[in-house]
Amino acid sequence: MRAEYIEECRYSDDINRDTKEVFEKWMKRFGWDIPELDEDVAASLILTEMRKALEEMEAKYCGKECDTEPPECEV
Repeated sequence: MRAEYIEECRYSDDINRDTKEVFEKWMKRFGWDIPELDEDVAASLILTEMRKALEEMEAKYCGKECDTEPPECEV
């Protein structure tokens, strides 16, 4: 197995947790600035911006679309 796949297996939970923490950080910030926050609208806006950033990174690192099948990780 490629070393990159081993690293992905090793850190996949951390990557997922960190991604969710970034989202939650921005939800809190919106809540601080907007007392009557509509969480569904805020979540939609934040996720849209996160997708834009991911699309930019995909274009830079994957030639427009990352389509790598994750490896089967040993448990």
